[in-house]
Amino acid sequence: MNLELRRKEIESRLTEIRGLVDNEADLVKLEALESETTTLQEERSMIDKKMSIATKTEIKPIIIDNRTQIDKEKLELRGQQLREKRVIQVSSEEILLPEHTASGLAPVPFAQVSSLVDRVNVINLNGGETYKKSFVKANGIAGTTLEGQPYSETEPAFGYLTITKVKITAYTEITEELEKLPSIPYQAEVLRNINISLKKKISEQILRGAGTSNTFTGIFSDAAVALADKAPLEIAAITDTSLDDIVFAYGGDEEVEGGAVLILNKNDLRAFAGLKTQEGRKVHSIDYVNKTIDGIPYIINSHCKAIADSNTAAGEYGIAYGALKNYEVPVFSSVEIGKSTDYKFKDGIISYKASVFTGGNVVGYNGFLRIKKKAAA
Repeated sequence: MNLELRRKEIESRLTEIRGLVDNEADLVKLEALESETTTLQEERSMIDKKMSIATKTEIKPIIIDNRTQIDKEKLELRGQQLREKRVIQVSSEEILLPEHTASGLAPVPFAQVSSLVDRVNVINLNGGETYKKSFVKANGIAGTTLEGQPYSETEPAFGYLTITKVKITAYTEITEELEKLPSIPYQAEVLRNINISLKKKISEQILRGAGTSNTFTGIFSDAAVALADKAPLEIAAITDTSLDDIVFAYGGDEEVEGGAVLILNKNDLRAFAGLKTQEGRKVHSIDYVNKTIDGIPYIINSHCKAIADSNTAAGEYGIAYGALKNYEVPVFSSVEIGKSTDYKFKDGIISYKASVFTGGNVVGYNGFLRIKKKAAA
């Protein structure tokens, strides 16, 4: 039954009955009309309830999203290919940026790779060989000119750099028991191990790459062209003025730059946390959840030498401060993974090797302030 049509019929009949009641003098007919009115009103009330329920539980079209199924099929295929010792290729977006954690397997409970790798500017240049970048070193300044005299020259100063292709390789061993897992957790565990291995090396290269053949040009490298004109800040120890010294030494003369990040060793973070005033209050407010020191973001990286450590030699770079967009990591290829069971056949160990072509360099002029340890007076 069409509820809406029936409701309109009831409304029309009730209106008709109201007109009949006004002109009807027969008591029996009036009682019959009253009884019909009550019945119609009850039916109308029931129809309203039904229509309300139908509105709330309106049937919506079912949309089938095949993306999850497609991803699952792709992962199943990769797992099968790994078992068959076939070389597989994984895009850089899948392995260099996110974390891959296999379900049902307990990973190492602590971070093994600095988050620095995920926060620098990674760009995809699949198939490339080198990456050339120009940067502005300074803008000109206008001048006053007398009548008939030449205009003031305001040509900006430029710098240039090249990021060359670096081959990063990783070797991972897992037990043959992992092959008993379904294809998806199996391939996820392989990718997780490869991912961690590659990121560890890239993390080191971002800071310590020498800038020579087959290496990144790291932030602490003297080969970083974009940082050549800025002398490093030297401090002998972490004191209550160190953070201010770092913040005000970074950037230009017109502004205290925001958006910069402090990259430091965990022991130097401990040194900042341990600073106290003469009254015994902490000098700095450190948020370990949001990772800030007095609101300034920080990243812990073990490849920074701790200035607070007594065994860190004078002249060693220990802290970097700057905007992470000023460091670029172009990725020139997919990650290629191969499998072998021969090397440790007797031990039941499966070996994987992986390689990716990438690189890195500082691309922002004076984009980082480097802090090195100063010899004690």
